[in-house]
Amino acid sequence: MTQGIKNKVVVITGASSGNGAATARRLAEHGVRLVLGARRLDRLQALARELALGEEAAVQTDVTQYTQVVRLVDHAVRTHGRIDVILNNAGIMPHSPLERRKVEDWEHTIDVNLKGTLYGSARRCLT
Repeated sequence: MTQGIKNKVVVITGASSGNGAATARRLAEHGVRLVLGARRLDRLQALARELALGEEAAVQTDVTQYTQVVRLVDHAVRTHGRIDVILNNAGIMPHSPLERRKVEDWEHTIDVNLKGTLYGSARRCLT
């Protein structure tokens, strides 16, 4: 898995915890240049410090906001000159059975899990 990834530029959304943070740690071990996005800036900055990435690696990003995803991707390109991979990792999974009719939960899940992925992928295609 790690052959040929040194110096690749990877953007990870949802990087402040869980799979996103674990992936960032693993990729950093192999010399990948990372740009991390998530809503919780304090956690992103702590992870960037832990991985010795520098402050420019942490960009507060709410993937439900297209303009914030654009800012994240554009920042990665300005910082590193390109993006090789974007990991649209941000996601949620609230417990919202149909009979509870928590429409707001369903809409937020679609905004994060679907729109967030589409926003990241679409912007990446334009860079």
